[in-house]
Amino acid sequence: MTHFTVSSANDVPARDPTVWEVQGSNDGEDFTTIYAHDGDSFWDQRLQVVLFEAGVDYDVQKIGYRFFRHVTFDTVANPAGAYFQIGEIEYFGDDSYPVDPKAKVTTTWGSIKNIR
Repeated sequence: MTHFTVSSANDVPARDPTVWEVQGSNDGEDFTTIYAHDGDSFWDQRLQVVLFEAGVDYDVQKIGYRFFRHVTFDTVANPAGAYFQIGEIEYFGDDSYPVDPKAKVTTTWGSIKNIR
C-alpha cells in the first residue's frame, strides 16, 4: 500500500475515531498493523478527506497484502469504540495480487466484534 485516504462522515464529530488502525493480511486471519493512530480526531470539518502516505505517515511496507481492514478502538465520545463513523476509506498501491471484479465487501457485527 503506497497511501490511503480516510474521509469524515456527515455525522457528529463525537463519533470520529481517535484510536484506530489499518491492518493488512494475506490469509484474511492473521493481520499486521500497517498504520496506528492514537490521539485526537484529525478532521477539522465534516466530509473532509485526509491523506496518509507510506514513508511519511507510516513505514513503507516490505510485502504486499491481499486483505486490508480498518479497526476502531476508541472514539471522541465513546472510549469503547462501539459507535463510530467514517465516510470512506480508500487504499492505494501497486498491484501485487489480481483482484476478482465480482468480489464483494461484507461486514457483519460479529466480524467487527470478534477482533477486539
